[in-house]
Amino acid sequence: MKKTLAFALLFVLGVGSVLIAGEQATIRDITVDRLLDGVRVTIACDRPPNVSSFVSAQPAAIVIDLMDAVNGTGRERFESAHYPVTAVTMQASEATTGYRVAVRLRDMVKSRVTQEGNLVVIELGIVPLPPPAAPPPADPFAGKILTLLVKDAQVSDVLRMVASQFDLNILMTQDVKQQVTVRVNEVPLRDGIDALLKAALCNMVEQDNGIYVVKPVRQEIYGELHTRLYTLDYVEADDAAKAVKEALSPEGKAEVSYRRVDDGSGSDRSGLLIVTDIPEAHRRVAEFLAVLDRPVPQVAIEAKFIETTRSSEDRYGIDWQIRASASTGGWDASRDFGIPIVFDQMVLGKISLDQMNASLDLLATRGNSRVLANPRTMTLSNQKATVSMGVNVPLREINKDGNTGEITYTWRTRSIPIQLEVTPYVTSDGKVTMHVKPSVEAITGWVGSADDQQPIVAKREAETQVTVSDGEVVVIGGLVKEEETRTIGKIPLLGDIPVLGHLFKKTSVRREQNDLMIFIIPHVLPMES
Repeated sequence: MKKTLAFALLFVLGVGSVLIAGEQATIRDITVDRLLDGVRVTIACDRPPNVSSFVSAQPAAIVIDLMDAVNGTGRERFESAHYPVTAVTMQASEATTGYRVAVRLRDMVKSRVTQEGNLVVIELGIVPLPPPAAPPPADPFAGKILTLLVKDAQVSDVLRMVASQFDLNILMTQDVKQQVTVRVNEVPLRDGIDALLKAALCNMVEQDNGIYVVKPVRQEIYGELHTRLYTLDYVEADDAAKAVKEALSPEGKAEVSYRRVDDGSGSDRSGLLIVTDIPEAHRRVAEFLAVLDRPVPQVAIEAKFIETTRSSEDRYGIDWQIRASASTGGWDASRDFGIPIVFDQMVLGKISLDQMNASLDLLATRGNSRVLANPRTMTLSNQKATVSMGVNVPLREINKDGNTGEITYTWRTRSIPIQLEVTPYVTSDGKVTMHVKPSVEAITGWVGSADDQQPIVAKREAETQVTVSDGEVVVIGGLVKEEETRTIGKIPLLGDIPVLGHLFKKTSVRREQNDLMIFIIPHVLPMES
C-alpha cells in the first residue's frame, strides 16, 4: 500500500513538472537591426514571456530577465556590427527559473524596453550619453567635534596630533613653528583648526586632491586663491570678463562691479573687474588687460544736408563722378562710375573731398540749392552717432460736441524728420568702416476734406556699410522730396463761414521736387585729442 501511494505521488509530481514546463516561453531568435536613428534588438519567443529589465553601467549593458523561459536558439552569443551593440549574450538565470539576456554596449546610450505580444523589443539610440557627474568629495570636517587643551606647544605638533586623530591629510611648510596655547571645548572641527591657525598667524589652503597645506599668512604657495581688483579705463568690464576667461585657472572666477553714471538713461556703467584666482593666473589676466584696456579711437563726423530744386533741365539729376564703394540700389561695386544720381532709388557712393567741394561749388552757381544743415558730432569707435533734423507741421483737428453740435478746432504738430545714424569703426590700418542708416520722411500729398486735411507721409530709408579713408566723403543721393505748397486767399470774415466759407476763398497749389543729398565726412582724431 505504501509503495502504491509513493508511486502515485511521484506520478503526480512528474505530471506537474510537465505541466509547468509546458507554460515556459521558448526563445526562438534574437536579431539586431540598424534603424535610421538607432538600433533595435528583438527577442522573439513562442509565447508572451514575463519580463523585467535594468541598466548596467559597468559593464555597459541592457539586461533583460525572461522569467520561466528557455533558450531554444541553440546559441548563447549573438555578435553585432551595429553600434553601439557589440553582442547579445544569454545565460540561465541563477536567481529564478528562466534566462538572462544581456545586450552588451560599447557606450551608454538612451534605451527603451517594450513588449509586443511574443516579442521583447529593445530600442537604442546612437548618441553616447555623457558620463554621470562624480559625486562631490565628502567634507572631512563635517560632523566632527574638536576638544583641545595645550599649553606652549608648537603649532606643528598640535596639527599633527589633530590630523592623526581625525584622519586628515595636512602638510606644513618649514616656517610653521609658532608656539600656541589653546583651550577649545567641543567646537566644530573646522572652526577649531581655523582658530588655532589664526593664533599662529597661519592659514590653510585646500588642494584639489584633498590635501590641506598650512603655511604662514604672508607666504604664497601654488593653489592659493587671491582676489584682486582691476580698474578699467576704456574697456567695459563685461567684455573684459568674457575675454579673460581663457586666462583663468579651473578654480578662478571673474566678476563685474557696476557703477551707475547719471546720463539720464539710468544705465549701468562698469569699471571694475574682480578676479579671484592663483597668482600665475593673475599675471596672465594682467597681460590680457594691458592689451584690452587701451584708449578707443574717437571719430569726428561731419554731415552736410544739401537740398536742390529740380528744374526741367535737371530731369536726370546732376552729373558727377562717383566712385562706388557700396550700394543699396544694385550698383556693380567693382568698377568706377560716371553716373547721374538716380532719383527713383536711394544710392550710395564715396568721393574725395575735392570732388565734394567742386560739386557744392557747381550747385551754388546754379542758385537752386541750399544747405539745410551742417551738423558735426563726435563718437567713439564702434559707437553709434545720430544726427536728426526736420520740421514740425501744424495740423488742425476738428472736434464736434455730440450734445450741442458745437465745433471746436485744436492744433497738434507732426514731426517730419530726416535722420542719419552712423556707427564708425576704426580699423588697424587707419581706415573707417561705417555702418550708415539714413531715414527721410516727407509729405507727398494731402487727404481729407477742405476743412480737415491730413498729410500723406512717405518714408525712405536704407542701411549699408562702407569703408573709407580718413577724410574721404560718403555721399547718399536719390532722396527725392515732393513738396506741395498751398496758398489760401479769402475774403475776410466771409471766408471763415462754416460750410459756405469755401465760396469766398481760393486755394492755389504749387508742387515741386527737391533732391536731398547727404555728405558724410569722418575724421579720426589723434589720441592726444
